[in-house]
Amino acid sequence: MNYQTASYVAIGKRILGWIVFLVALLSTLASLIKLAAIKGLEGEGINAVANDFIKLMAEMTRQSTPFLNLFWHNSPIPRVSEGFVGANIGFIIIFIFIFVGIALSASGLRMYRQIKFIRESIEDHVILEKAKGNDVSKEELEAKVTLPRHTIFTQFFILYFWPIVLGVAIYFALKFLNW
Repeated sequence: MNYQTASYVAIGKRILGWIVFLVALLSTLASLIKLAAIKGLEGEGINAVANDFIKLMAEMTRQSTPFLNLFWHNSPIPRVSEGFVGANIGFIIIFIFIFVGIALSASGLRMYRQIKFIRESIEDHVILEKAKGNDVSKEELEAKVTLPRHTIFTQFFILYFWPIVLGVAIYFALKFLNW
């Protein structure tokens, strides 16, 4: 990949990563809020008050954000007790897309930093060569530069570690609330 193409790919990865991240995050939050509105807390006394409060807040959130109706109507609601069924698999895939978006953005940021470093190094090299009396143009040096492809799969913690840790934490939180 040449120098100019790499800069466009880096910017595209960052933008696409943020779009994927935000859509997946909104869908996941909508799913969890819908689950809170459906389940609430069972019991008497303080649990009854907390149940009313949770359901009221979930309904107020849904009513206050009509621009998110796409997510309110289409986000899958996870069901901890049912194991891996359709809605749970959809929720897990959307949850993983949060981290795919972050990894895509991080990959684009890494590419952009490398391109910026290479650009500065080329400018420094041109200045040094002109000081020596050699005639080297910036375009010649840029044509010689090739950048490797960057993949999102090298983002180990973002793509592999954090989804598992947060997924287990959410699972136990939902299990603790008996949802």
